[in-house]
Amino acid sequence: MITFPAERPAGLQRRSIRADRDLWRIDRSEPATWTWAGFATPRYRFDPTSGAFRTRYASTRRHGAARERYAGTGQVIPAAHADDHLVHLRTTRSLLVLDLRGERTQDLLGVDDQINTSRSADHFAACQDLADAAPRWWDDLDGILYRSRTTAQDSTNLAFWSLDGFDVDATRLGDASEFLADLVLHRRFTVDFAF
Repeated sequence: MITFPAERPAGLQRRSIRADRDLWRIDRSEPATWTWAGFATPRYRFDPTSGAFRTRYASTRRHGAARERYAGTGQVIPAAHADDHLVHLRTTRSLLVLDLRGERTQDLLGVDDQINTSRSADHFAACQDLADAAPRWWDDLDGILYRSRTTAQDSTNLAFWSLDGFDVDATRLGDASEFLADLVLHRRFTVDFAF
């Protein structure tokens, strides 16, 4: 199993995501009610092993957010999700991130590209350990940028730990008719509620 050192590997660098960049997620809760307390046991890719904080995830594309959220349902959006929220996050400043998509970063961390997409227990454990290590290496890090497993050709995902640096807006998913129509007509989704 891969674990990461207490000290940042020599040569490892951050990159920035520019201001005015759009990101998207689909969430059961409105952003105003989000909590940032971590899970006692990690659940998702970049949840920290320590449980010290909560990680949330967003995609650079709306359809990327939908594919990530509904990959486990065969791209079916259940009727019970009509009251969920399509959350639009726009960066208000440059965000500093660890970008896992490049070979140089992967080499310095001693990992391969599967750190981005593999669902194996070993890779999840490495990602969760990295979620603890990276904010320790840089105290002003905003998140971890990684390649999407579902829309790798046209979107990227961001794991982030607060709403600092974002303007946030949310629409009830059932009211996002243009977005849902695009998913059905162009992305092979099924929506189990009227919109």
